[in-house]
Amino acid sequence: MKRACLKTKTKTKTKTKTQNRQRVRLRPIPILIICVLLTVVGSSVWQIWKLRSHVEGQLAHLNQEKVLLLQEEKRLQEEIVRLNTPSYIEQLAREQLGLVKQGEILISPKN
Repeated sequence: MKRACLKTKTKTKTKTKTQNRQRVRLRPIPILIICVLLTVVGSSVWQIWKLRSHVEGQLAHLNQEKVLLLQEEKRLQEEIVRLNTPSYIEQLAREQLGLVKQGEILISPKN
């Protein structure tokens, strides 16, 4: 009798355990919503990544251009200083305008 009682107790325990466990059902609508959301988020992340890489490329190009422009600015500033010296102005006046100092004689070759 004890054995029969034990068997019925174990059977009722296993039945109650299986009854307490509810089967998880996958519902298609929430899964579809999650898939759509993942697609939208993934697409947005991809677009942002592409935009960022494009902007980084432009930034690198502009930084290179900036370096070149700064070098050119430095060269031009040096040229301005050189052009404003009295000796260079005198040289230009003699070569391009044919000017001479007082008491000098201009000798030019015949063409």
